[in-house]
This record gives sequence, C-alpha cells and structure tokens, in this order.
Amino acid sequence: MVYKVLIADDEPIVRKAMQTLIEWEKLECDLIGFAANGQEVMEMLGRAIPDILILDVQMPGVSGIELAKYVWEKKLSCKVILLTAYADFSYAQSAVKYDVIDYVIKTGAFDDLVVAIEKAKDKIKLTEFERNVESKKVLKENFFKSVFDGSLYLQEDIRKKADKADISLVEGYLVIVCHFRAREDKERSYTYSSLQNFFHMVFDEKLVYSLAVDKDVMAIILDHISMDFYEDIHKKCEEVIEIMDNFMKMYVYMGISNLGNDIFELKQRYEEAESAEGESFFNDKSKINYFQERKKDTKELLEHIEKGVESLQYWMKKGNSEEAMKEFDNIIKYQMESGGSVATILEVGICIYASSKKMLSDMEKTLYDITLQKESFSKSIYRCRHISEYYSIMRTVIESTAEYNKIAASRRNILIYECEKYIDENYERGITVSEISRYIGVSMSYLSRIFKDETGNTIINYINEKKIQKAKEYLGGTDMKIYEIAEKLGFENTTYFSYFFKKYTGISPKEYKTPEDSN
Repeated sequence: MVYKVLIADDEPIVRKAMQTLIEWEKLECDLIGFAANGQEVMEMLGRAIPDILILDVQMPGVSGIELAKYVWEKKLSCKVILLTAYADFSYAQSAVKYDVIDYVIKTGAFDDLVVAIEKAKDKIKLTEFERNVESKKVLKENFFKSVFDGSLYLQEDIRKKADKADISLVEGYLVIVCHFRAREDKERSYTYSSLQNFFHMVFDEKLVYSLAVDKDVMAIILDHISMDFYEDIHKKCEEVIEIMDNFMKMYVYMGISNLGNDIFELKQRYEEAESAEGESFFNDKSKINYFQERKKDTKELLEHIEKGVESLQYWMKKGNSEEAMKEFDNIIKYQMESGGSVATILEVGICIYASSKKMLSDMEKTLYDITLQKESFSKSIYRCRHISEYYSIMRTVIESTAEYNKIAASRRNILIYECEKYIDENYERGITVSEISRYIGVSMSYLSRIFKDETGNTIINYINEKKIQKAKEYLGGTDMKIYEIAEKLGFENTTYFSYFFKKYTGISPKEYKTPEDSN
C-alpha cells in the first residue's frame, strides 16, 4: 500500500527540506501536495483526503492545532502529525485531545518525523485490519441469518456467500440454539456478549461463530466435531450453563443438532437445534436436549383438540371456570401423551385467547380491562418457554373470561329486565332503542345484541308486539274508534296503523274489531 501524504508549513525552506531529505518512496509514501497556510489545507481537504497530514502548529490564518481539531470533529480518516519549532506543553495536550499521532520538534534532521510517519502507517494498518475484521463479521452474521430464515436457499448462492465470508463448514459441524430470559434490553446485550465469551472459553477453536437470532435466543456454530468430541459436548454445555448460573444467576436452555456433513445442511441443522431446545418446554429441568425426530400431529389428535376447544369455549361462555379448566387440562394431557408439538400447543392457546377476546369484545370489554395485564396475551403465549408458564397464562385467560361471563350473565338478566320494564311502561308512545339505551346507561349496539342473544327477539319487534297486543285489547274490549287507538299507541295516522296491524296479524283492525261483518 502507498500512503498519500500532504505537508503544510508556512516556511518554503522547511517544505523543500522535507521533500528532499526524507526518503518517501522507501517509506511507501507519495507526496500528493504542499500547502503554505491552513486555508489552503482546508481547500485541499475538500478535494481529497490524504492518509497522513503533516501540519505546522504555527501557520497564518488557520493554525495546525485548529486543523487537527477540524479533522477530529469531522472524523476524517487521515492521521495527523504536528510540527513545532519548540516544545510546548499545551501542544502536547492538544495532540492528545485531538487524537494526533505525534507532535515533532523541528530539527536539522527529520529522524523523529520519520518515526512519527511509521507510527501513522501502523495506525492506518490497524484501522484497516479492524475494518476488514468487522466487515467479515457482518458478512458472516448476514450469511447465517439468511440461511436460518430461509431467504438464502439456492446452493450456488450459499456457496458464493460462504466463500465471500470465509465460511467453510464440512463434515462434522453442528448448531446449538441457546435460550435465556433477560429482563431488560441492557441486560440482554450483556448476556449475549457473556454467552459468546463463555462458549469461546469452553469450546475454543471449535467455535466458528455465534449470533443472536431472536430475542433472548442465540445460535452457536461448532466445527471439526469428531464423534468422540460429540460425546463430550453435553459436559461442555453444562460448563457454560453452570458459569451463567453462578456468575449471572440466569438459566440457559440449549438444543443440539445432529452432525452436519456439508454447508447445504446448515438450515436443517439449525431447525434441529431449535426443535431440540423447544423440548425444554415440556420439562424445564432438562436444560440440554438433543434433536430427536418427533412424529407429526395426527388427524385424530387434531380432531380431539378441536372438540376439546369447542367444549372449553362453551363452558367459558356459560361462566363455568371449573369445567372450562377441566377441558383445558384434558387437552394438555392428551397432547402430551400423544406427542403433540409445542407449536400445536401454543396454537391451541392462541385459539382459546381469540375466543376469549371475541366473547369480551361482544360485551365491550378486553382481557386487559379485567386482568390489568399490560403485555399482549398473544405475545405472552408465544414467548412461553415452559409448560408451567404456558399453563399459568392460559389459566388467567380461561378463568378471567369465564368469571366475567358469569358476572355478565347476571348483569344481562338485569339489563333485559330493565329494558322490558321500560318498554312495558312506555311503548304506547313512540319510544326508540336509542332512548332505552340512554335510560339504562349502555350503548345502543350492546343493548340490541344482548337483547337478541338472550330473548331471541329484537327490541323493535318486542315493542311492536306490545303495541299489537294492546291494540287487540282496545279493538276487542272497548268502544274506541280505530283512529283513537292509532293515536293512543303513537301512530301518526290510521293508514299506517292499519298497515302495521295487518302486517303482524294478517287482518286489518276493522276486520279484527268486527269479525262477523267480514264473513
């Protein structure tokens, strides 16, 4: 690499001396320009950034110190060396503050300046090395994430990107998926780095890469695993778990894949490790699990679950939390005995939650209203790591919903009673559903829905039936004229009353009043 150097000094003789007396080619440097003052340097920096910038401290216009500050503030990539005619403590302070490579006192020879240039070159090499390392790290992380999430799947693309990231997985590698539970993002970040360090410490050169793949989930890729070493992995994983427990008071659960034979099996191995880690859902005492093929959920199992969920929903709606929980217990027991997958168990929870949500929304309520739990129940269900945690959440959902339905049923009875009472006392005038709902203190839509659900009739129809019943009493038991009855029952005119009466009874008011005349 050839390093580009820009020199700035207001003394022409000094600039000439540096140009001729220093063996720039031997230093692998190329002088790209000279400046007589700070303003010229600013203009040149606007056109191109050198690798090394040599500045005289005392220059007219803009000083070397001010330029060093400018480079530091703008985060320019060039390394700065300051030149001064005499030692000054304030210059040394500025050099440290603005990340200057060195400050050199001008002498007849330029030995100290050559040393400073070598220091600048070393710093540039180190920066470049760190940049390359970080770039490789990003390439590796993107590669593994893309394979794991399925967005990178064509063999040709996998091979190309693996080569670019310097990843070579051949026969004898495996994937470990680790899950932990951090309370805060700050703690989570610390846990990630701690886990990575502990795995590096325990597995040493076997560890290819480690990365966060989800919230509180890490994937570890180990390579060059012999069958003998594979048998020792359990012990080494226990070491990591023990360290995490002792130093961080945090439980870690691990799933270990089968051995992979080539890089194209990577996604399969990751899914195996993920599945193995999920086995801790059924037994939280088992912190390390190896992949074992699980049989798929059978049609019989799914049908049994469906019937159980329907029965559970029935008891929830009836407000019987005890029977609802019995059904839930039966569902869980049957799933575990039949080898049901974690995914299906969680889906059952989501289904029950959705049913609860619908029941409560029909009553203009939410689970949060009655439990005061802030986190979304669906998120809580999907985040469950153990059956006990899942059971606790589902108990809250089921019992809270059933108990509220029980209370609501009693309230509904009172609501229907108040609604019917108000109608019975006021139907003879033109009352509306809106008026009734305001009187009772509930929304019109809620009142209409509850009335329909509980009685099988609509409020409007109930009012109309009351009017028809009263009209029959007036027509058959009094001498009132038809127009008087229409007016009494709140109808605008006799014509509409006659139409209304015939619609409900099949005959006109006149025919009902004098049936013998109509024959």
